[in-house]
Amino acid sequence: MEVEEALRRVRLITSMLRQDVGTAVASHSVMEACNDVIPAGMKGINTVFNDTYGIIQNALALKLAMDIARIYDVGQNPKYPPETQDKASIQVLAALFKVPGVQERLEDEASDWLSGIEDISSERAGPSSLEIAAIMETIEAEHRTGDRKTCGEAISAFLDIDTRLSIDGSDEEAAIRRIRDFRNRRLAHALFDKEPDALPMYSDLFLLLDLAMDAARYASLAVEGLNTEFDDQADRDRSTAEGYAACVLAGLREAATRDN
Repeated sequence: MEVEEALRRVRLITSMLRQDVGTAVASHSVMEACNDVIPAGMKGINTVFNDTYGIIQNALALKLAMDIARIYDVGQNPKYPPETQDKASIQVLAALFKVPGVQERLEDEASDWLSGIEDISSERAGPSSLEIAAIMETIEAEHRTGDRKTCGEAISAFLDIDTRLSIDGSDEEAAIRRIRDFRNRRLAHALFDKEPDALPMYSDLFLLLDLAMDAARYASLAVEGLNTEFDDQADRDRSTAEGYAACVLAGLREAATRDN
């Protein structure tokens, strides 16, 4: 694959991956907030609407499973290597990072993250001296070198995550396999002769979501020069979701009172 095409795909996937992970973080926050707030608040209280609450929570869990499956989606057919697949996933992006010349180009682009150091002299003071100009050039060169290093380290960290996904018998590999089978054989298709070997667990979703947050953060830094902190988003989403859960709990309790 040509470097330009690989870079085009890298940029598209990085942006989509960042957005998909953000969506998964929001889904997880709402699901967990409701699980923590509502069951405890409804203990011993019954209403016909409890069943609806259970359906909504199940739908959120399935939505999160689909989000995770998309983030780690990669075809297994050897005729179509990952870098050629049109899937915005961690494994495909990792394969594109490994295309010869891609990392070097991204590091070159990272050296331009710094737009330039402004002349610190004022008009009244006159033009900068040669000594000050030399200092500014040195500082700028150090920043450019540092940004190249930051980009390279972010790509290396991303590729380390991808390696963990393919180690036979690892927690990550097993979690992806369970979620992929569940998506392919139950969520996306109703295959009556191909039951999933093992159903995914909540711990699979949490493990892979945490890993996806790290992967998207590294990719976004390396490709876009952005510091993406999903932990901050998760905190904000969780706070809002807890407020929503409190409203739902109040409604369920009021409905139970009316039912009685």
